[in-house]
Parts: sequence; C-alpha cells; structure tokens
Amino acid sequence: MSASVVHKYVACIRAETDVQYAMRGRRRTRYDDFHIQQSELDGACGLVTVLQCAMALGGIRRKEVEEIASAKSGPLRALWTLARRDYFTGTTEQELERMVAVFSPMLTCKVVKSSRRDTLGREIVRAIDAGHIPILGLHSRTFRHWTLIVGYERYANKTRPLALLSLDASDSRPHWGVFYNARCAMTPSAFAGKSRKPKKYCLRYASTDGETHLVRLQGLVIVKRGQPP
Repeated sequence: MSASVVHKYVACIRAETDVQYAMRGRRRTRYDDFHIQQSELDGACGLVTVLQCAMALGGIRRKEVEEIASAKSGPLRALWTLARRDYFTGTTEQELERMVAVFSPMLTCKVVKSSRRDTLGREIVRAIDAGHIPILGLHSRTFRHWTLIVGYERYANKTRPLALLSLDASDSRPHWGVFYNARCAMTPSAFAGKSRKPKKYCLRYASTDGETHLVRLQGLVIVKRGQPP
C-alpha cells in the first residue's frame, strides 16, 4: 500500500476562499487578500515577495503595501527607495537581504547560498515547519525569478519534499480554496531528456495558468518574524 501524500503550509495564511493572511489585533484577527500580481514588464518579483513576508509576518496592511510608492516615511518608504533602482532589472540575494533589513527588528532573514535541490528542500521544510517564509530563486534558460514558497508536498512517511508549492507573483491568483498557484517538482522531469549527463534545468515548474518551465533552484532567503518594533 502506497504512502499518502500530505501538504504543509505556512501558519499565517488560509485559503477558505481566496488565499488570505492574518492580521492579529488585540481583540480579534482580521484577514486580507495575500496574493500580489506583478506586471509583465517589471522585475519586481523580489520586491513583491518581501512585501508579502512583511504582510504575513509583520502584519502590514495590504492598503499600505498598495500605496508603497507614495509612502512618506517608515520601512515602506525605505523599501521603495531601495527597490525602485532595480524595479525593471530584478534583485540578488544580497539585495533581498537589504530589503528585509528595513523591517528590522520586526523581520530578520537567513540567506542560503546553494543550488543543491536536496539542501534547499530540507531548508524550506524546516523553515515552513518553524513558521518562517522562504523566498526561492528559480532559473530557467530564459528567466531568473524569485517566488514565495507557501507550502510543500511530501509522502507521510518521508521528510524529503516531493514538491514545493508557490504563491507566484507572475501568475494569476489561485483558485478558491487553494493556497498556491505554481508547483515545483523536486525530482528531475522526464522532459529534461534521458542523457546520463545531469541537465542544468531539470525541475518541472508548472503554474495553474497552464505555463510549464524547466528550472533549477538557485538561492534561498528565509524570512523570519523577529521582535515587535
């Protein structure tokens, strides 16, 4: 009898209808829409992922995030000042680290410089189990991209993930009741070819919009809740 497949998601979101994040107040918890979709023309995937971490882990209101370009002061102003220089060109791990730092001490992060899928898979599972949010780098032959990992899929009797579940800013919002809009398989795809030589881009990354790419994993930034300001 085959083992069942289980899914684990970050603790601060829900998907009863649209995927939403929790904003905990003194008297009650409110929920707001979590998915942010980037333009096809920009390279703001890194900025979007950091903003989503600030929303889910720091309780930043979505309305404030949507008005980041007109922020006059505070972390959002500092973040926009950093991000607009690379808005159309994309960001590196070090730049993501600097973006997260503007929310210190409310948010902290850990940078994992690796392209080994087993290493990154283990780090992502540990991060989600601990209540953190991973930002994962994906490279294909045609693009480099940061995506927010909101969950993972594994066999019930195994710890290694079968797939990473992403809320990707470049894709449409997930269907109702679904946490993610893209899935990255963690075993090499048959579409990568049967050559004995390892393929550079061999992991199947498929979105609910119907797009599929062969990618490799390249870098990881794990964002953690720090201390209240």
